[in-house]
Parts: sequence; C-alpha cells; structure tokens
Amino acid sequence: MLWLISALLIAVGCTTEQRAAWEREISIAHLGSLVRYEAVLLKDDISICGRVIANDKMGEITNTVVIADETAGVALQVESTNSDISLPLYSEVTVHCSGLYLAREGQRLVIGKQPTAEYSVDRLTDSDIALHTTIDTLLTTPPKALLRTIRDISPNDMLRYVRIDSVEFIEKDMAWLDCDSLGLPLPSIRHITDGRDTLAVAVNDATIYGSEPLPKVKICCIGIIDIYLGELSLRIIDQQATTL
Repeated sequence: MLWLISALLIAVGCTTEQRAAWEREISIAHLGSLVRYEAVLLKDDISICGRVIANDKMGEITNTVVIADETAGVALQVESTNSDISLPLYSEVTVHCSGLYLAREGQRLVIGKQPTAEYSVDRLTDSDIALHTTIDTLLTTPPKALLRTIRDISPNDMLRYVRIDSVEFIEKDMAWLDCDSLGLPLPSIRHITDGRDTLAVAVNDATIYGSEPLPKVKICCIGIIDIYLGELSLRIIDQQATTL
C-alpha cells in the first residue's frame, strides 16, 4: 500500500514539473511490453507522452481516448461524455501511469482502472482523468500521419494514426450509418478500396455526420487502425475523408 499512498500524494501535492522529475518517461511501445493479456497494475512511477489522435469530438469513437507517440498507440478507457474537453484532439499529453491498469484486448493496448468482470480495464471518470493526465501543449493541427496502402495495413498498425490515399467507398449510394426500424443510427461497417484491396471502415453510431452521404469520388482517408468485429478496420477521425 505504501506505493499507492506515495503515488496519490505525488499526484495531488506536486506540480507538473515536480512530478515529471519524479517519474520515468517511457515510450508507448515499452509500455506495451509490460503486459501480455490479463490486466496488470502499474506500480512504478512511469509516464508516457504523446498526441491525442482520437476522442469523442466528432462522435467517431466513444469511451476511449487514443494517445500515440512515434512507437505505438494506447487506448485510454474513459467514462467521460465529452473527452475532447479534458483531453482535446491533437493535444500533447502526459499520462501518469502509476496506479492504473494495463491490458491487451487482442492486439489492442488499453489502460484504465482496476478491471471488473465487464471490461479488460475499467473506465476513468473525469476526476480520474484529471488525476492521471496532464495537457502539455494545446494543438489544433493533427500530427503527421503514417502513409499506408490498404495492403500495408497490419496488426503492427493497431491504434496508429494513418493516411490512405486514392481510395473510394464501395457503398457509393449509402450514408455513413445504417438505421434501425425507428430511424436510430446503428454502428456500421463500410468499405474502402484502392481497386485492388479492400479495408473495412468502422463507423460509430454517435458519429455526428452519420446521416450524410458517403463520398462518391476518390478520397484521402486519415484515422486510426482499430479492431471491429474481429477485423482490422479504419476509424476515420475528425471527418478526414477528403477529395484529392
């Protein structure tokens, strides 16, 4: 328990500079090496730093904030209904990991609170987010995306920020989202192709532009690689599906 009491005292009583001096910063890839599958408690005074590359700003992903550095990405599981306020999209942030739990959902690295039977790790509340994260720099422009072709995409790209050029949607006469019999939006799958290969595009049911028609021309897509229904999928972020 001493390590936990120490961690709480540091988090509450120290300035950002004092905490940074105490903690050891590691890469997200290094963080991922600390867990195989089942959740582990992070006891050491370590932190990770990276850019927020996905949150609920446009409803494209919910209960998750994805943070990535040059080595990998991690999904911070959150209960917040407006994570773009606490962890703005594209901002540079530090996650203070001591006291959090780390797990893998397949190839997906997730971090949060002590798990229950329902989740690999539990979600952080707004107060938890304030305790365990620091906004280092507010930025409004996205980081440089990794250029990929559909054929290039692999599990190594999980939760990475990627750009795929010269693709088009197969479902040309559809909206982003399907709806049920009452007209309520449903989580949906669409597909992009470069004329040779095909990639699933996962569309969250809270996506604010979900009723808009899909682009009918060749586009550039920017977003994160995720897993949906057991399949590697692209989640477009910040409505970045733009004509070339």
